[in-house]
Amino acid sequence: MLTMQSLIMGLKKRKPESMPPFASAQQRRRSTADETVVPFPAERRTAHVRQCAGELDGLQGEDARLYWMKVCRELADELRKLGSNENQARAAVFAFQDEVQQELSRRHHAENA
Repeated sequence: MLTMQSLIMGLKKRKPESMPPFASAQQRRRSTADETVVPFPAERRTAHVRQCAGELDGLQGEDARLYWMKVCRELADELRKLGSNENQARAAVFAFQDEVQQELSRRHHAENA
């Protein structure tokens, strides 16, 4: 009959090489030059879109422009580090900009309603 004690004792008798450590049991993915990492779409990062819209809503003039340039550059840099080429990063930043603009528009419509 199997008891908790016999199971525990049985595990202690196993050779260490019979059960690989967790990390070595996981599949390892090799990276090749042909492989492309597809980051989560920037325009779908709702929390980031809302955060940027909130920040921009509270800024004006040069402060708003500098903040917006910083956010867009950081996003483009992140996408390039993940493997996006220049055109893919640019398209993703433009899509993100559109979403932030729409969020600002929704905020202002809600305030005026």
